Amino acid sequence: MRNLKRYVNLNALVQNFDALSKLSAPADCAAVVKADGYGLGMIEVSRVLFEAGCRNFFVATLEEGELLRQQLPLPQIYVLNGISGYPPARFHQARLLPVINSLGDIQTWSAAGSLTDHGCALHIDTGMQRLGLTAGEFAAITADPGLQQRLNPVLLMSHLVSAEIPAASINQQQLKKFNDLMDGLPAAMQQIPKSLANSSGIVLGAAFHFDLCRAGAACYGVNPQPTQTSPMQPVVEISAPIIQIREVNKTGSVGYGATANIGAGSRLATIAAGYADGYPRHASNRAQVQIGEWLAPVVGNVSMDLISVDISHLPTGAVCVGDPVLLVGPLVTIDQLAEAAGTIGYEILTNLGRLTTPEYQT
Repeated sequence: MRNLKRYVNLNALVQNFDALSKLSAPADCAAVVKADGYGLGMIEVSRVLFEAGCRNFFVATLEEGELLRQQLPLPQIYVLNGISGYPPARFHQARLLPVINSLGDIQTWSAAGSLTDHGCALHIDTGMQRLGLTAGEFAAITADPGLQQRLNPVLLMSHLVSAEIPAASINQQQLKKFNDLMDGLPAAMQQIPKSLANSSGIVLGAAFHFDLCRAGAACYGVNPQPTQTSPMQPVVEISAPIIQIREVNKTGSVGYGATANIGAGSRLATIAAGYADGYPRHASNRAQVQIGEWLAPVVGNVSMDLISVDISHLPTGAVCVGDPVLLVGPLVTIDQLAEAAGTIGYEILTNLGRLTTPEYQT
């Protein structure tokens, strides 16, 4: 049993979704709940967001969609990874909408006959070079009324590459490419809803919103524009206990690899968490943790199950063995830990505490 604890503030989650929905208006706002709700529990997160008015959800895989459908019979559920070799009957049985990403997906879905009656989404690649139809593949659909009818698309979408960087020129390039593709639609496809903006795209402005925005990491407290003050409420607190306090009697090094030195008379606290819990090893000697009202720096390399922090500056007696230490909390946000580790908030959110069961607060 791991010592880490994760507390998920569901009220803050709903507040973030509401804020993103207001920014998206008059477009609808969907919730992306893939990767087990970004590590916070897909079912609980989705149930709360549905109660808050969300009626469109995006998952990554068929299995995620089937699990979510068992709990929520009403909303639209899109599967971002597409058909991925699964039989169309499974999508039909769970009333899931595959996101068509490739020529193979087109062929499989269009050949499925009446199973496609509930529809699909068409994903056009406008610059990601990852999943998505090429412009030529999409043009083949728009030129063939029979193929359109067999596919039965109910959403046309693309995905932004660098929306978290407002000044990135590729944002406008992708917007123009998507607009050009939508302007060239035949009459039969013009009324199909369109979607381009992810969390960061929502903040880019109304030109990116179209009919449906897709709110993901920002719902869970990740800053959609890291160069600016975050407008999102923190959703997660992650803590682990102190299991030893060491009075340093002789100057020496700390941890594996001797990457940090500590002076005589200093004090170290050892925390029962490490990279096995998803705490990033690259945050060694760079991150801070929160102990009570104080910040304390991580010293030495993060190991599999342990982190050392320097508490020399804390008042004597202010910290005891067993006290909780916030690895993520009010003074150490997900984005700040991510910056210290040279990564992004998404990775911290989905990894840190993955071996523990979230505890929900309202």
